[in-house]
Amino acid sequence: MADKLLKREDLGKLIGSVVGGGGVFVAPTIDARQVVFKPVTKAEEIVTDYIVARNSYKEYVFPQTEVVADYTIGKDGVDLRSRKVEPKETVIFGARPCEASSLSALRAVFTWDFIDEFYTKREDKTTVISVGCTKADEACFCTTVALSPETKTGSDIYLLETESGDYLAEAVTDKGRAFIKKHASVFGAAGGEKAKKLFIPEKIKGIDPGKVAEKLSDKGHYEDPVWAELTRKCIGCGACTFVCPTCHCFDITDEGTAFEGERRKNWDACQFDTFTLHASGHNPRDLQYKRWRNRFNCKFSFYPNKFSSKGCVGCGRCIRVCPVRLDITEVMEELSK
Repeated sequence: MADKLLKREDLGKLIGSVVGGGGVFVAPTIDARQVVFKPVTKAEEIVTDYIVARNSYKEYVFPQTEVVADYTIGKDGVDLRSRKVEPKETVIFGARPCEASSLSALRAVFTWDFIDEFYTKREDKTTVISVGCTKADEACFCTTVALSPETKTGSDIYLLETESGDYLAEAVTDKGRAFIKKHASVFGAAGGEKAKKLFIPEKIKGIDPGKVAEKLSDKGHYEDPVWAELTRKCIGCGACTFVCPTCHCFDITDEGTAFEGERRKNWDACQFDTFTLHASGHNPRDLQYKRWRNRFNCKFSFYPNKFSSKGCVGCGRCIRVCPVRLDITEVMEELSK
């Protein structure tokens, strides 16, 4: 239950306190006429009238590219030196509840068989402040995957917009409680302010997640013609994977000269035709529909079965950015029949 109040007029003070202390304050703002998550330094830069930002804030805990080591090649061999990750305190403001819940999915991967400190140290230094949704569009389907604007999983602080434009604040985690205590001057006591009504998207009637999971677990459906029929228009651009808050694939490349350079971790995408290309030239996913089938299975079968967390949070970003309007919910509907 929200017991604190963050006044909109004090948002600038909060930003100043975080940035002044050497931290980074990330929030939805306008860039190239689109709402995107970017670092801000003043409250006037923040956009509040939006559904979801175009990009996912995952790039602040899992960067698109980063150096993980340096190498030098000499006459005595190769000298490989690991980089240390020393993240700044980062505040993610304005995340939607669906996206906030994606952090558990990322952490499951990066702590699975190896603790990837390039991820874990960043997440440990990140405070997620989510805001309940008061509007949605036809691409939103969080309730279909058992989430909603009321979901608090993954949020450190959960905000509700008030009718007067302020925010009712509820600390969800110890990290959130510590943050509110640290910035007590901008978090006052709530005093009966009325929150705006949340917009709860209707579940898509034709989708039964249980039936989808059941069909995906049956290997007899792996070569079902439905995959090629529904996803033949996919062009393999990878846009859906890059905006998805739970997609986590990356590759490692060495970049430099024959004598020295950097070892980098870069985002990759299962939709690229070279993603599963073997050194022999064989590619087990030689056609695009097979790559899309793999992504769908990853979201609704491989991932939840292996990690017991959501591979899809229903944010709808993949639907909005697809240049050929391939809608993941249409495939979910077909597999539910």
